[in-house]
Amino acid sequence: MKEKERLIISHLRKDARSSLASISFDIKMPISTIYDKINRFQKDKTIRKQVALIDFRKLGYHHHTKLALQVPRLQKQSLQEFLTNHSAINSIHEINSDYDFMVETVHKDIKEYLDFIETLNESFDITNKQEFQIINDLAREKFV
Repeated sequence: MKEKERLIISHLRKDARSSLASISFDIKMPISTIYDKINRFQKDKTIRKQVALIDFRKLGYHHHTKLALQVPRLQKQSLQEFLTNHSAINSIHEINSDYDFMVETVHKDIKEYLDFIETLNESFDITNKQEFQIINDLAREKFV
């Protein structure tokens, strides 16, 4: 990636609502060129989507967890479908190191989280699980 393209991405990572004019002014590139590059980034899926970063606590969700999960190979697909369709799941990653998935969950409180874990344990043969309670977001979506 060329330096100017990296700078465009960097501006969008800081604020996806940055105007083309402000990006153009900062990096000294014509607006039409920036527009074309952003369209290309969207077309080739370099930019997959634009989202807002949420402070979950301000929405009433006070329990935030990352889970590393492993299940028997035959249950992996059904666990993935369960997690993909569950409303408390913010992100899912397929991982290695004796685990299948790293899952980010968001719940209103510990009771709601424990109910989720109980459903998970009743529905799947979880062979390995690590839980990490998120205390505070120090940095997110910071790369570039």
